[in-house]
Amino acid sequence: MTEQDYKFYLDEGIKLTNQGQFQDALKSLEKALDLNSDNALIHFSKAVVYHNLNQLRAAYENYSNAIKIDEKMIDAYYNRAQTILAFETKTEDELREALSDLLKAVELDEKFIDAYYYAATVKKKLEDYEGAIELLDKVLEIEPKAPYSRALKKLIEQKYLGK
Repeated sequence: MTEQDYKFYLDEGIKLTNQGQFQDALKSLEKALDLNSDNALIHFSKAVVYHNLNQLRAAYENYSNAIKIDEKMIDAYYNRAQTILAFETKTEDELREALSDLLKAVELDEKFIDAYYYAATVKKKLEDYEGAIELLDKVLEIEPKAPYSRALKKLIEQKYLGK
């Protein structure tokens, strides 16, 4: 088999995912993985399918595989954090892992507003209110009109910090 073969199955898997044909997408992505298991985008694409199927542990595992291969894959960090945050129950360690992923995403892309916002929500859950405010201030520095960040900052200041 040639390198082109895995790309065919990867492209097919992505196309099928975009069409909502998740089981067929998984089959194509599995074929792509059989041909090239060291490709981060294949693992990431497979994780997206599992994420869409709400198979969060499988999504988490595949995002992790993508990160092992490409430590600069910003969306894999962000999506893995989103997967953790979607777990029905989360431990404090899992929240800290999600926070770490979100902070890695903003380290790799300093203007990643959504990653800052979700990192702030995790810090709030971990009762690090000042840390949450710092992250929300970063969002508002980048996007002064960000309504959710502005509202969350106000809530934290009033309810938790008594300002």
